[in-house]
Amino acid sequence: MEGFARGFYSISEWVMRFMYVNILWILFTFLGLVVFGFFPATTAMFAVVRKWIVKEYDIPVFNTFWQTYKSEFFRSSIIGLVISAFGLLLYSNIHIIQAITVPLLKLLYIPNVILILIFVLTLLYIFPVLVHFDIGVIGVVKNALIIMTINPIHTFCMGTLTGFLFFIYRSFPGLIPFFSGSLIAFLLMWFSNNVFRKIR
Repeated sequence: MEGFARGFYSISEWVMRFMYVNILWILFTFLGLVVFGFFPATTAMFAVVRKWIVKEYDIPVFNTFWQTYKSEFFRSSIIGLVISAFGLLLYSNIHIIQAITVPLLKLLYIPNVILILIFVLTLLYIFPVLVHFDIGVIGVVKNALIIMTINPIHTFCMGTLTGFLFFIYRSFPGLIPFFSGSLIAFLLMWFSNNVFRKIR
């Protein structure tokens, strides 16, 4: 019974951790009026989760979150602007190609789909790279792209499991306020940390 109680306590503790950081993520996203808050809040969430993964369990979660939110506000916002602009460009290209009636130009659909796939898979590494390495905006994007390319197995696992979590949240939307961001952040950071250690 003692072992069961210890295990139950440990699970409950982790559940509370994930819930707490997820609620902070949502609150600070809205604190920045969503548009200006999402990327700094997501960066702060990944910073907290990274501490847990490297076994720093006793960190002050709120202070770590708040300090990262402030210190990384500018850098994460610039990265968010770059990501949003490139994503919007790819989205617009797909719609333009779909509206084109010239059969030859329809062939552009395939390379655009490939670019979208590369873009989405690179996004999996953006925040882990941002909180793990002290590098500039261009360095974050470049390293995320390189790491994604040279680690296909990790990338496949990250993409598949993230997709599975999205499916779970879509099926059980009641989980979204409590675990939507934090579980995905932990998953991506765990795989990314393994990759970073292998590279090092």
